Amino acid sequence: MIAPHDAEPAPHVAVLIGLVSTEDGDRILETLAALANDRDHACEVVLIDRRRDQVSAEIARQFPGVLLLPCPADETLPAMRAMALSHSRAAIVAVTEDHCVPCQGWLGQIVDAFDADPGLTAVGGPVQNGVVDTGLDWATFLCEYSFFSPPLDEGAAAVLPGMNVAYRRAALKALPAQALTDGFWETTVHPRLQEAGGRFQLRNRMVMFHCKRFSAGLFLRQRFVYSRYYAGLRFPAWQRAKRAAAAVASLVLPPVLLLRIVRSCLAKELRGPLLRALPSLLPMVCVWAAGESWGYVRGPGRALAEIE
Repeated sequence: MIAPHDAEPAPHVAVLIGLVSTEDGDRILETLAALANDRDHACEVVLIDRRRDQVSAEIARQFPGVLLLPCPADETLPAMRAMALSHSRAAIVAVTEDHCVPCQGWLGQIVDAFDADPGLTAVGGPVQNGVVDTGLDWATFLCEYSFFSPPLDEGAAAVLPGMNVAYRRAALKALPAQALTDGFWETTVHPRLQEAGGRFQLRNRMVMFHCKRFSAGLFLRQRFVYSRYYAGLRFPAWQRAKRAAAAVASLVLPPVLLLRIVRSCLAKELRGPLLRALPSLLPMVCVWAAGESWGYVRGPGRALAEIE
């Protein structure tokens, strides 16, 4: 259930979400309904809202216990998560996205993981496709999450999905504040936690359904800006020779990226969905490569603020 933000004592789990989706924007109502319907575990929910639209008003009406805080329209997702963290109180901090719907018992899996292992730093779970009507639906999912599709290798892990993960608050608060806003936590925070001796775990029963129905145009734009962001930060601006070499090398990425996706799908027995997705996956991996090449040449620009 969703506890009022000022409930005493504070719930065990805080769920942090940035409200950013420009398509399928009311999916967040399904996310909140799933959390509210969990009668076994209470959570606090902190939503940082850069959209401030009719869905925001509906959230306030249907889920008065949710803490809904506005932010500038150009705020980045990492900064929104850091803001949400600062307004939450629970000892366990879970992070997901505004188009993801947790499975039944998701909160219980998180609580059980930390109760069973006092030394655990973070726990994550698989990401399952929740929108399966078309080949494009499958392509947008497999392009991003084929690696985290179930089943996963249960137990100790080196990599966790950034939108189905929970942390000990103490571990996050021990990091420099800038580490929480520099970039996406799976690429900036996770390495720092591991360098500090933190331990990660994967649980197959901690399932998150990815439920965003993208248009082809939005997905390709998002894939480009994320790739630009990633590549733009890999080398300092003064390392022009390395940037130029990487920009050229990126042009041969499409077959490498496609092979990586195919291998993940075959390992997860997703042959049918893969065949449906292939016509749409081909332009996606080309845009992925183009975004990286542009990031090496021009740097990240405002890409981080454009990602949803």
